[in-house]
Amino acid sequence: MFKRVSCLRRGLALAVFAACVYPAPSRAIDVYIDVTRKRAEHIKVAVPEYVYKREAGSAEGERPPVASAKDIMEFDLQFSGYFGVLKDEAVINEISAKETPSNTTDWGLWRQAGVDLLVKGAYAVGSDGTISVENTLSDVVRSEQLAGVRYTGVSAIFRKMIHKFADQIVYRFTGEPGVADTRLAFTARVGSGKELFLCDYDGQNAKQLSSLKSIVLSPRWSPSGSELSFTSFHNRMPAAFWLNLRTGEVRAVVNEKGRINSASAWSQDGKTIAFAMSEGGNFDIYTISADGYGLKKLTHSASIDTSPSFSPDGKRIVFVSDRVGRPQLFIMDADGGNQKRFTYNGDYNADPVWSPKGDKIAYAAMTGDAFNIMVKSLDGSIEKQLTENAGKNESPSWSPDGRNLAFTSSRTGTRQVFIMNANGEHQQQVTNMPNGAYGVSWGPRQ
Repeated sequence: MFKRVSCLRRGLALAVFAACVYPAPSRAIDVYIDVTRKRAEHIKVAVPEYVYKREAGSAEGERPPVASAKDIMEFDLQFSGYFGVLKDEAVINEISAKETPSNTTDWGLWRQAGVDLLVKGAYAVGSDGTISVENTLSDVVRSEQLAGVRYTGVSAIFRKMIHKFADQIVYRFTGEPGVADTRLAFTARVGSGKELFLCDYDGQNAKQLSSLKSIVLSPRWSPSGSELSFTSFHNRMPAAFWLNLRTGEVRAVVNEKGRINSASAWSQDGKTIAFAMSEGGNFDIYTISADGYGLKKLTHSASIDTSPSFSPDGKRIVFVSDRVGRPQLFIMDADGGNQKRFTYNGDYNADPVWSPKGDKIAYAAMTGDAFNIMVKSLDGSIEKQLTENAGKNESPSWSPDGRNLAFTSSRTGTRQVFIMNANGEHQQQVTNMPNGAYGVSWGPRQ
């Protein structure tokens, strides 16, 4: 069955982006840091307010209706786990005021404030309505600029421009880009059902993606970021579908009439989808090619097997099974062989997701009377609870760099999407959906 859904496309596809890049000075040194650094060792960064520059042709005093670039940049850098943001606005404003007449950087004053890095920016609106944003990164200790980038585009991608530069800063100091320019997929209540939604990783720009007028559950991104798989009841019986984000086309993962199928997940190469399907009232794990051929049954137990997730290399699958009397995690080869139990603690373990680096699995575990997010290493040396005494926490999903997790939590009364560092730090709510947000999945870099 084919069905077309209104698909919201990002303005970047219609805009001119990244006008020019300034190379770093030859004496600049790339410093690599680790996420396990203690908070006291975080690199201290200051972000003054971005300066508005009126361009010729724009009305006197006219400013674009955009969010604060400073706030966006500070959130991105703080959440990365590598940087400590200077929050003393009085100091920042005082130094900025002293720099304004000469339009220069007073390195000495920033050093006195204990700053290591300085992010400055300016933005302007052209006569055609486009916005240009200039960003610079400077090493205060060395008194030199490290990088500068100018982006140009429509106002709808203003936040994206700031996220892009924040990711570049993270890359310079870690060797891997940040995740500020990524998106989250989740479901939210609309009327009597649930629909698919997308938002930026920080919860902004939330948009409804589907209008199936049904119950939609468990979205999962394809590795390319161009499709989402999900479970829907819009054909009455729950079934797994995938949505092409470019065309809006919705297609069934498998055409097996009369059989319930759900909980789909993609292999890292995007060629295979794993899912759970019923047969005689029993659920087993199956795989099928993304083009709908080669259906293969992987488990043959008398229990309920569900919620598969591929390892990054595509060679193994973690899944949930109650074959030992209660839901626990098991791991098997991608062809169904070598099935072994993975978790032994907890009365009910669910929602497993394999980390991008392949060394850990995150999942939700019933601890006491509520679910909490857990992470366990493949060798068993680490088994850590990341949430505690904060409502029901479920649906963990790794960021593409494996440094962070998204999850849903009821800690504020209504279930919402939260994000946190992979060690459990910086837990913060990012969605504020009036009727709740469910089943989050963190998308790949764009």
